[in-house]
Amino acid sequence: MNKAAKRYAKALFELAENQAKLDQVHADLKNINEAIENNQELKSLLTNPTLTKKKKTQIVQKIFDGKIDELTAKLIQLLGEKDRLDLLPAIYKSFDSLYKQKKGIVQAVITTPVELTSQLEKEIYQKIQSLTGSKEIQLKKNIDPSLLGGFVLQIDDLKYDASILGKLAKIKSKLVEN
Repeated sequence: MNKAAKRYAKALFELAENQAKLDQVHADLKNINEAIENNQELKSLLTNPTLTKKKKTQIVQKIFDGKIDELTAKLIQLLGEKDRLDLLPAIYKSFDSLYKQKKGIVQAVITTPVELTSQLEKEIYQKIQSLTGSKEIQLKKNIDPSLLGGFVLQIDDLKYDASILGKLAKIKSKLVEN
């Protein structure tokens, strides 16, 4: 991730925390990021070299005027002055990571070959809670029939592959070594 984006995110996080605006600023950045992801014109505007930084800033400010906290608006102003508005998605990702860490929110992704039953999903959720000690789990479910069976669980940077495809790959690599 971009080092400048991390620095902006960390500084904004500390300011938001000190001003008791952490939840609001997080929501603002999430909405801005979604707007950028869902609007190709806005995404292009942020990286358009033919537009002046002043014009880019005015457009972005107009889009979010009255919809974001003053602190988030100041970030947009600062990024505009530095011609760094294109960093907004990376700043959101870094801020989101800091936010979830602070709030004790664990993100997990489970990939299975078929849809999970509600009972199995509940058991996995409880297992993740016991492993991480976190009360709040954001579980994303993916379906990948190529796994053949089993599952792949990713919790932050930890990845546990208990899929049949994963086991076959391990067997293949051992056979190739010998």
